[in-house]
Amino acid sequence: MIVKNFKYSCLLIIISVIAAIIVGIICGGLNLGIDFTGGSIITYKMGTTFDSEEVRDLIAGVDGVGSSVSVVTSGDKGDQAIVRLQNTGGESADTEIADNILTVIKEKFSDAELGTISSVGGVASGDMIRNAISSVLIAGVLMLLYIWIRFDLASGLGAFLALAHDVIVMVALMCVFQIQIDSTFIAACLTIVGYSINATVITYDRIRENSVKLNPREYTKAQIVDYSVKQTMGRNINTSVTTLIMVAALYIFGVNSIQVFTLPLIVGIIAGTFSSILIAPALWMLFSDRIAKGKKHRSKKAIR
Repeated sequence: MIVKNFKYSCLLIIISVIAAIIVGIICGGLNLGIDFTGGSIITYKMGTTFDSEEVRDLIAGVDGVGSSVSVVTSGDKGDQAIVRLQNTGGESADTEIADNILTVIKEKFSDAELGTISSVGGVASGDMIRNAISSVLIAGVLMLLYIWIRFDLASGLGAFLALAHDVIVMVALMCVFQIQIDSTFIAACLTIVGYSINATVITYDRIRENSVKLNPREYTKAQIVDYSVKQTMGRNINTSVTTLIMVAALYIFGVNSIQVFTLPLIVGIIAGTFSSILIAPALWMLFSDRIAKGKKHRSKKAIR
């Protein structure tokens, strides 16, 4: 039963996520991109398709570049390279480094040209961090209020914690595998928050329907929850599988700039499916019982 095994499932989830974050911290912590640390974005027109890892290895030895450089493929034909550098030291330094990188790239790609150079300052990156955290929190709180109004407080709290689980799992993945976190990752988190809540709403709606249809003398609350989860599980899994196929295709066949968005989505969809089927219903059961006990206790005190 879902509710019966909830304690053990939650314990396993918490241990797994904490272990993943600890491993990630040992490996170097969050790999923040220049959106959050400040730096420069330099675009090159390569003149042909290329391997981003090859270009990264090619320019890593240029003075001022360092090991934190990232290179992603862009453009309709995959012939543009976006180079991201952290803390280069100002516009003059950016121009010099960009020219040095172009010289090295031309040794391999003779038709390469320098495109645009843009910088993100320390103040702007600080604002970006605050805005990123605020956007995820605001989205979560708005979802809580929406579910609370549509269903009840227990549903809102359960949905909020389930969404928090999905985002934490995505962050843990980025931490463990040292994948760079930038504004694209925040967009992926917000996408998953919206996606996951839909699956949770389907489950909660079925729980509400069955709570009215099924005789409470014959079915306990835990049995109603389990029955509702079984009824909606197939639909939620099928929806997630079809979505995963589409996103996985984008990851496999897309350019790097698409891949950095779709990889967190894949993890988020899997985590969201798990949380909407197992975590959210069990949390609703937990909060529903707590709220009912609280009301009962207050009514007894009022009678006295």
